[in-house]
Amino acid sequence: MGIDDSTPFFDIKVKFEEALSYYRSNNYMEALRIYKLILKNDSDNITALYSKGVTYSKMGDSERAIMSFKKLNEIFPNHPPTIANLAVLLEEINIEEAVDFANIAAISYPDLETINRISKLLENNIIQDDSGPLLISNPVVEEIKNFQESDDDLLDLLGDYITEETDEVKAQRLLDDGDFIESVKLWKKILENKPQSSEIWLGLSNALISAGYLDKGQQCLERSKILATVVEDSFVDDDKKNGELNSEEIDSSRRASELETENTKIYNDKVNISIEWYNKGTNFLSEGKSIDSISCFEKAIGGCPKEEIELRVRSQNGRGDALYNLTKYSESILAYHAAISLEPNLLTGRTLYNMGQSYAFLELYDDGLKCFEQAINRGLEQDGIELCKTQINRCKVLLREQKKRLSK
Repeated sequence: MGIDDSTPFFDIKVKFEEALSYYRSNNYMEALRIYKLILKNDSDNITALYSKGVTYSKMGDSERAIMSFKKLNEIFPNHPPTIANLAVLLEEINIEEAVDFANIAAISYPDLETINRISKLLENNIIQDDSGPLLISNPVVEEIKNFQESDDDLLDLLGDYITEETDEVKAQRLLDDGDFIESVKLWKKILENKPQSSEIWLGLSNALISAGYLDKGQQCLERSKILATVVEDSFVDDDKKNGELNSEEIDSSRRASELETENTKIYNDKVNISIEWYNKGTNFLSEGKSIDSISCFEKAIGGCPKEEIELRVRSQNGRGDALYNLTKYSESILAYHAAISLEPNLLTGRTLYNMGQSYAFLELYDDGLKCFEQAINRGLEQDGIELCKTQINRCKVLLREQKKRLSK
Protein backbone atom coordinates (compact mmCIF):
# COMPACT_ATOMS: atom_id res chain seq x y z
CA MET A 1 0.00 0.00 0.00
CA GLY A 2 1.42 3.39 -0.96
CA ILE A 3 1.80 6.36 1.31
CA ASP A 4 -0.62 9.18 0.64
CA ASP A 5 -1.55 12.49 2.27
CA SER A 6 -3.80 10.72 4.78
CA THR A 7 -0.99 8.58 6.16
CA PRO A 8 -0.46 9.42 9.86
CA PHE A 9 2.97 10.33 11.15
CA PHE A 10 3.54 7.05 13.01
CA ASP A 11 3.16 5.12 9.72
CA ILE A 12 5.94 7.18 8.19
CA LYS A 13 8.09 6.36 11.20
CA VAL A 14 7.39 2.66 10.62
CA LYS A 15 8.40 3.08 6.98
CA PHE A 16 11.71 4.64 7.99
CA GLU A 17 12.41 1.80 10.40
CA GLU A 18 11.54 -0.73 7.69
CA ALA A 19 13.88 1.00 5.22
CA LEU A 20 16.68 1.11 7.76
CA SER A 21 16.28 -2.62 8.38
CA TYR A 22 16.62 -3.30 4.64
CA TYR A 23 19.60 -0.96 4.44
CA ARG A 24 21.42 -2.69 7.28
CA SER A 25 20.87 -6.08 5.64
CA ASN A 26 22.36 -4.69 2.38
CA ASN A 27 19.02 -4.91 0.58
CA TYR A 28 19.49 -1.48 -0.96
CA MET A 29 16.81 -1.86 -3.65
CA GLU A 30 14.06 -2.35 -1.05
CA ALA A 31 15.39 0.45 1.13
CA LEU A 32 15.45 2.75 -1.89
CA ARG A 33 11.88 1.78 -2.84
CA ILE A 34 10.61 2.87 0.59
CA TYR A 35 12.52 6.17 0.56
CA LYS A 36 10.96 6.93 -2.83
CA LEU A 37 7.49 6.19 -1.42
CA ILE A 38 8.11 8.61 1.43
CA LEU A 39 9.33 11.29 -0.99
CA LYS A 40 6.29 10.75 -3.18
CA ASN A 41 4.23 11.79 -0.16
CA ASP A 42 6.64 14.53 0.99
CA SER A 43 9.08 15.64 -1.69
CA ASP A 44 11.11 17.79 0.73
CA ASN A 45 11.56 15.19 3.46
CA ILE A 46 15.18 15.77 4.47
CA THR A 47 15.62 12.36 6.10
CA ALA A 48 14.43 10.49 3.04
CA LEU A 49 16.51 12.65 0.67
CA TYR A 50 19.68 12.09 2.67
CA SER A 51 18.97 8.37 3.03
CA LYS A 52 18.27 8.05 -0.69
CA GLY A 53 21.62 9.71 -1.47
CA VAL A 54 23.46 7.36 0.86
CA THR A 55 21.70 4.33 -0.59
CA TYR A 56 22.48 5.34 -4.19
CA SER A 57 26.12 5.77 -3.13
CA LYS A 58 26.17 2.26 -1.69
CA MET A 59 24.74 0.97 -4.95
CA GLY A 60 27.49 2.73 -6.91
CA ASP A 61 25.13 5.17 -8.62
CA SER A 62 27.07 8.38 -7.99
CA GLU A 63 25.03 10.48 -10.40
CA ARG A 64 21.72 9.87 -8.63
CA ALA A 65 23.40 10.16 -5.23
CA ILE A 66 24.70 13.61 -6.17
CA MET A 67 21.24 14.65 -7.36
CA SER A 68 19.71 13.65 -4.02
CA PHE A 69 22.40 15.36 -1.97
CA LYS A 70 22.20 18.55 -4.06
CA LYS A 71 18.43 18.74 -3.68
CA LEU A 72 18.86 18.24 0.06
CA ASN A 73 21.46 21.01 0.15
CA GLU A 74 18.95 23.40 -1.45
CA ILE A 75 16.36 22.62 1.22
CA PHE A 76 18.73 22.18 4.17
CA PRO A 77 21.91 24.14 3.30
CA ASN A 78 25.38 23.25 4.60
CA HIS A 79 24.40 20.09 6.47
CA PRO A 80 27.96 18.83 7.17
CA PRO A 81 27.54 15.14 6.15
CA THR A 82 25.72 16.18 2.97
CA ILE A 83 28.46 18.65 2.01
CA ALA A 84 31.20 16.11 2.77
CA ASN A 85 29.55 13.43 0.66
CA LEU A 86 29.13 15.86 -2.24
CA ALA A 87 32.82 16.75 -2.04
CA VAL A 88 33.84 13.08 -2.35
CA LEU A 89 31.29 12.14 -5.01
CA LEU A 90 32.08 15.17 -7.19
CA GLU A 91 35.85 14.70 -7.13
CA GLU A 92 35.92 12.67 -10.36
CA ILE A 93 33.16 14.72 -12.03
CA ASN A 94 33.82 18.36 -11.22
CA ILE A 95 36.98 19.10 -9.24
CA GLU A 96 36.25 22.81 -8.72
CA GLU A 97 32.82 22.06 -7.30
CA ALA A 98 34.26 19.27 -5.15
CA VAL A 99 36.87 21.67 -3.74
CA ASP A 100 34.17 24.24 -2.92
CA PHE A 101 32.18 21.66 -0.98
CA ALA A 102 35.32 20.31 0.71
CA ASN A 103 36.29 23.78 1.93
CA ILE A 104 32.89 24.16 3.56
CA ALA A 105 32.94 20.63 4.99
CA ALA A 106 36.40 21.27 6.48
CA ILE A 107 34.82 23.76 8.88
CA SER A 108 33.03 20.86 10.59
CA TYR A 109 35.64 18.19 9.90
CA PRO A 110 39.03 19.93 10.19
CA ASP A 111 40.81 16.64 10.93
CA LEU A 112 39.20 14.50 8.23
CA GLU A 113 42.01 13.46 5.91
CA THR A 114 39.88 12.91 2.80
CA ILE A 115 38.23 16.33 3.06
CA ASN A 116 41.55 18.08 3.66
CA ARG A 117 43.05 16.36 0.63
CA ILE A 118 40.17 17.33 -1.68
CA SER A 119 40.22 20.93 -0.45
CA LYS A 120 43.86 21.21 -1.61
CA LEU A 121 43.44 19.57 -5.04
CA LEU A 122 43.48 22.82 -7.02
CA GLU A 123 46.39 24.20 -5.03
CA ASN A 124 48.64 21.18 -5.56
CA ASN A 125 47.12 19.77 -8.80
CA ILE A 126 46.73 16.45 -7.03
CA ILE A 127 44.08 13.94 -8.07
CA GLN A 128 43.79 10.79 -6.01
CA ASP A 129 41.18 8.05 -5.89
CA ASP A 130 39.67 6.95 -2.59
CA SER A 131 37.90 3.69 -1.95
CA GLY A 132 34.28 4.72 -2.31
CA PRO A 133 32.00 7.43 -1.00
CA LEU A 134 32.45 9.07 2.36
CA LEU A 135 29.40 8.13 4.46
CA ILE A 136 30.02 9.87 7.75
CA SER A 137 26.47 9.96 9.09
CA ASN A 138 23.78 7.42 9.79
CA PRO A 139 21.57 6.76 6.76
CA VAL A 140 18.41 7.71 8.59
CA VAL A 141 18.29 10.89 10.67
CA GLU A 142 15.16 10.95 12.82
CA GLU A 143 12.93 13.92 12.02
CA ILE A 144 11.18 15.46 15.00
CA LYS A 145 8.23 16.61 12.94
CA ASN A 146 7.37 12.99 12.11
CA PHE A 147 6.83 12.09 15.74
CA GLN A 148 5.11 15.10 17.28
CA GLU A 149 1.69 14.26 18.68
CA SER A 150 -1.29 16.30 17.59
CA ASP A 151 -3.27 18.30 20.16
CA ASP A 152 -5.94 15.60 20.07
CA ASP A 153 -3.35 12.90 20.79
CA LEU A 154 -2.08 14.85 23.78
CA LEU A 155 -5.57 15.28 25.16
CA ASP A 156 -6.20 11.56 24.79
CA LEU A 157 -3.00 10.79 26.66
CA LEU A 158 -3.89 13.13 29.51
CA GLY A 159 -7.36 11.64 29.83
CA ASP A 160 -9.63 13.04 32.53
CA TYR A 161 -6.80 14.29 34.72
CA ILE A 162 -7.08 17.87 33.47
CA THR A 163 -10.73 18.13 34.47
CA GLU A 164 -9.83 17.30 38.09
CA GLU A 165 -7.43 20.24 38.41
CA THR A 166 -8.46 23.67 39.59
CA ASP A 167 -7.51 26.50 37.28
CA GLU A 168 -4.92 27.70 39.81
CA VAL A 169 -3.30 24.26 39.99
CA LYS A 170 -3.31 23.96 36.21
CA ALA A 171 -1.78 27.43 35.78
CA GLN A 172 0.98 26.55 38.24
CA ARG A 173 1.54 23.19 36.53
CA LEU A 174 1.92 24.93 33.17
CA LEU A 175 4.46 27.28 34.76
CA ASP A 176 6.39 24.39 36.32
CA ASP A 177 6.40 22.54 32.98
CA GLY A 178 7.90 25.57 31.24
CA ASP A 179 4.79 26.41 29.20
CA PHE A 180 5.04 30.04 30.30
CA ILE A 181 2.79 31.65 27.69
CA GLU A 182 -0.13 29.31 28.37
CA SER A 183 0.40 29.81 32.09
CA VAL A 184 0.19 33.59 31.63
CA LYS A 185 -3.04 33.24 29.66
CA LEU A 186 -4.66 31.08 32.35
CA TRP A 187 -3.56 33.32 35.24
CA LYS A 188 -5.12 36.30 33.41
CA LYS A 189 -8.36 34.37 32.97
CA ILE A 190 -8.43 33.49 36.68
CA LEU A 191 -7.71 37.12 37.54
CA GLU A 192 -10.93 38.24 35.84
CA ASN A 193 -12.89 36.48 38.60
CA LYS A 194 -10.47 37.18 41.44
CA PRO A 195 -9.06 40.67 40.83
CA GLN A 196 -8.35 41.26 44.54
CA SER A 197 -6.38 38.04 45.13
CA SER A 198 -2.73 38.67 45.93
CA GLU A 199 -1.97 34.98 45.25
CA ILE A 200 -3.33 35.21 41.69
CA TRP A 201 -1.33 38.39 41.01
CA LEU A 202 1.76 36.63 42.36
CA GLY A 203 1.13 33.63 40.07
CA LEU A 204 0.73 35.94 37.08
CA SER A 205 3.91 37.76 38.08
CA ASN A 206 5.94 34.53 38.19
CA ALA A 207 4.56 33.43 34.80
CA LEU A 208 5.28 36.79 33.15
CA ILE A 209 8.82 36.93 34.51
CA SER A 210 9.45 33.34 33.39
CA ALA A 211 8.15 34.21 29.92
CA GLY A 212 10.61 37.10 29.74
CA TYR A 213 8.20 39.98 30.42
CA LEU A 214 10.20 41.36 33.32
CA ASP A 215 8.62 44.81 33.58
CA LYS A 216 5.05 43.54 33.49
CA GLY A 217 5.94 40.77 35.90
CA GLN A 218 7.41 43.27 38.34
CA GLN A 219 4.26 45.40 38.12
CA CYS A 220 2.12 42.37 38.96
CA LEU A 221 4.44 41.52 41.84
CA GLU A 222 4.03 45.02 43.26
CA ARG A 223 0.26 44.70 42.91
CA SER A 224 0.40 41.38 44.77
CA LYS A 225 2.37 42.98 47.61
CA ILE A 226 -0.11 45.87 47.89
CA LEU A 227 -3.09 43.51 48.06
CA ALA A 228 -1.32 41.29 50.59
CA THR A 229 -0.60 44.35 52.73
CA VAL A 230 -4.24 45.49 52.51
CA VAL A 231 -5.47 42.07 53.64
CA GLU A 232 -2.95 41.97 56.45
CA ASP A 233 -3.93 45.47 57.53
CA SER A 234 -7.55 44.39 57.77
CA PHE A 235 -6.49 41.62 60.15
CA VAL A 236 -4.49 44.16 62.09
CA ASP A 237 -7.56 46.36 62.49
CA ASP A 238 -9.59 43.43 63.81
CA ASP A 239 -6.81 42.50 66.18
CA LYS A 240 -6.59 46.04 67.47
CA LYS A 241 -10.31 46.00 68.16
CA ASN A 242 -9.88 42.82 70.16
CA GLY A 243 -6.85 44.14 71.99
CA GLU A 244 -4.55 41.41 70.63
CA LEU A 245 -1.68 43.67 69.46
CA ASN A 246 0.49 45.86 71.61
CA SER A 247 1.44 48.45 68.98
CA GLU A 248 1.19 49.33 65.31
CA GLU A 249 4.95 49.80 65.10
CA ILE A 250 5.67 46.21 66.16
CA ASP A 251 3.14 44.88 63.67
CA SER A 252 4.56 46.94 60.82
CA SER A 253 8.05 45.72 61.62
CA ARG A 254 6.85 42.14 61.70
CA ARG A 255 5.11 42.47 58.34
CA ALA A 256 8.18 43.99 56.76
CA SER A 257 10.38 41.22 58.15
CA GLU A 258 8.03 38.48 56.97
CA LEU A 259 7.73 40.03 53.53
CA GLU A 260 11.48 40.29 53.20
CA THR A 261 11.90 36.67 54.29
CA GLU A 262 9.26 35.50 51.83
CA ASN A 263 10.79 37.49 48.98
CA THR A 264 14.22 36.08 49.78
CA LYS A 265 12.80 32.56 49.78
CA ILE A 266 11.05 33.09 46.44
CA TYR A 267 14.25 34.52 44.97
CA ASN A 268 16.42 31.66 46.21
CA ASP A 269 13.90 29.08 45.03
CA LYS A 270 13.92 30.60 41.55
CA VAL A 271 17.72 30.58 41.44
CA ASN A 272 17.91 26.97 42.61
CA ILE A 273 15.30 25.82 40.10
CA SER A 274 17.10 27.66 37.30
CA ILE A 275 20.40 26.04 38.29
CA GLU A 276 18.72 22.63 38.17
CA TRP A 277 17.38 23.31 34.66
CA TYR A 278 20.80 24.57 33.56
CA ASN A 279 22.52 21.44 34.87
CA LYS A 280 19.94 19.24 33.14
CA GLY A 281 20.49 21.15 29.90
CA THR A 282 24.26 20.69 30.18
CA ASN A 283 23.84 16.96 30.77
CA PHE A 284 21.51 16.56 27.80
CA LEU A 285 23.95 18.55 25.64
CA SER A 286 26.83 16.26 26.59
CA GLU A 287 24.66 13.26 25.67
CA GLY A 288 23.87 14.72 22.25
CA LYS A 289 20.21 15.36 23.11
CA SER A 290 20.15 18.91 21.78
CA ILE A 291 16.38 19.36 21.58
CA ASP A 292 15.94 18.32 25.23
CA SER A 293 18.82 20.58 26.26
CA ILE A 294 17.28 23.62 24.53
CA SER A 295 14.06 23.12 26.49
CA CYS A 296 16.03 23.00 29.75
CA PHE A 297 18.15 26.06 28.95
CA GLU A 298 15.05 28.06 28.01
CA LYS A 299 13.40 27.13 31.30
CA ALA A 300 16.55 28.16 33.15
CA ILE A 301 16.55 31.53 31.35
CA GLY A 302 12.83 32.14 31.79
CA GLY A 303 12.79 31.41 35.52
CA CYS A 304 16.13 32.95 36.45
CA PRO A 305 16.04 36.30 38.34
CA LYS A 306 17.44 39.09 36.19
CA GLU A 307 20.09 39.82 38.82
CA GLU A 308 21.72 36.39 38.23
CA ILE A 309 23.60 37.55 35.15
CA GLU A 310 26.22 34.80 35.01
CA LEU A 311 23.65 32.00 35.11
CA ARG A 312 21.62 33.66 32.36
CA VAL A 313 24.75 34.09 30.24
CA ARG A 314 25.75 30.44 30.70
CA SER A 315 22.23 29.31 29.80
CA GLN A 316 22.15 31.42 26.64
CA ASN A 317 25.54 30.05 25.61
CA GLY A 318 24.33 26.50 26.24
CA ARG A 319 21.24 27.21 24.16
CA GLY A 320 23.46 28.56 21.38
CA ASP A 321 25.59 25.39 21.43
CA ALA A 322 22.48 23.19 21.23
CA LEU A 323 21.06 25.19 18.31
CA TYR A 324 24.43 24.93 16.57
CA ASN A 325 24.35 21.14 16.98
CA LEU A 326 20.93 21.15 15.32
CA THR A 327 22.42 23.19 12.42
CA LYS A 328 20.17 26.14 13.32
CA TYR A 329 23.06 28.52 12.80
CA SER A 330 21.14 31.80 12.61
CA GLU A 331 19.32 31.04 15.84
CA SER A 332 22.54 29.98 17.56
CA ILE A 333 24.12 33.34 16.67
CA LEU A 334 21.15 35.17 18.19
CA ALA A 335 21.57 33.13 21.39
CA TYR A 336 25.29 33.95 21.59
CA HIS A 337 24.56 37.64 21.01
CA ALA A 338 21.93 37.54 23.76
CA ALA A 339 24.59 36.20 26.12
CA ILE A 340 27.07 38.90 25.10
CA SER A 341 24.51 41.68 25.52
CA LEU A 342 23.80 40.54 29.08
CA GLU A 343 27.41 40.96 30.16
CA PRO A 344 30.22 41.51 27.61
CA ASN A 345 32.87 40.91 30.27
CA LEU A 346 31.77 37.26 30.54
CA LEU A 347 32.46 36.63 26.85
CA THR A 348 34.81 33.65 26.41
CA GLY A 349 36.99 32.47 23.57
CA ARG A 350 34.90 29.30 23.33
CA THR A 351 31.71 31.30 22.72
CA LEU A 352 33.42 33.41 20.07
CA TYR A 353 34.78 30.28 18.38
CA ASN A 354 31.33 28.66 18.31
CA MET A 355 29.75 31.84 16.98
CA GLY A 356 32.42 32.02 14.30
CA GLN A 357 31.55 28.48 13.25
CA SER A 358 27.90 29.43 12.87
CA TYR A 359 28.77 32.49 10.78
CA ALA A 360 31.01 30.35 8.57
CA PHE A 361 28.22 27.86 7.90
CA LEU A 362 26.01 30.75 6.82
CA GLU A 363 28.82 31.86 4.47
CA LEU A 364 29.23 35.11 6.43
CA TYR A 365 32.97 34.69 6.39
CA ASP A 366 33.83 38.28 7.36
CA ASP A 367 31.90 37.93 10.61
CA GLY A 368 33.36 34.48 11.18
CA LEU A 369 36.88 35.84 10.77
CA LYS A 370 36.26 38.54 13.37
CA CYS A 371 34.99 35.96 15.86
CA PHE A 372 37.95 33.60 15.36
CA GLU A 373 40.48 36.45 15.58
CA GLN A 374 38.95 37.80 18.80
CA ALA A 375 38.64 34.30 20.31
CA ILE A 376 42.42 33.81 20.30
CA ASN A 377 42.90 36.46 23.02
CA ARG A 378 40.03 35.23 25.23
CA GLY A 379 41.64 32.58 27.39
CA LEU A 380 41.76 29.59 25.02
CA GLU A 381 44.23 26.76 25.56
CA GLN A 382 46.91 26.22 22.93
CA ASP A 383 44.92 23.60 21.02
CA GLY A 384 41.96 26.00 20.92
CA ILE A 385 44.20 28.76 19.58
CA GLU A 386 45.47 26.44 16.86
CA LEU A 387 41.88 25.58 15.89
CA CYS A 388 41.11 29.28 15.59
CA LYS A 389 44.12 29.84 13.36
CA THR A 390 43.03 26.95 11.14
CA GLN A 391 39.53 28.38 10.83
CA ILE A 392 40.91 31.86 10.11
CA ASN A 393 42.89 30.47 7.18
CA ARG A 394 39.89 28.54 5.88
CA CYS A 395 37.59 31.54 6.15
CA LYS A 396 40.07 33.67 4.23
CA VAL A 397 40.18 31.09 1.44
CA LEU A 398 36.38 30.79 1.36
CA LEU A 399 35.99 34.56 1.43
CA ARG A 400 38.27 34.96 -1.59
CA GLU A 401 36.34 32.29 -3.50
CA GLN A 402 33.06 33.92 -2.53
CA LYS A 403 34.22 37.27 -3.82
CA LYS A 404 35.33 35.65 -7.08
CA ARG A 405 31.91 34.08 -7.57
CA LEU A 406 30.13 37.35 -6.85
CA SER A 407 32.31 39.27 -9.25
CA LYS A 408 31.50 36.99 -12.19
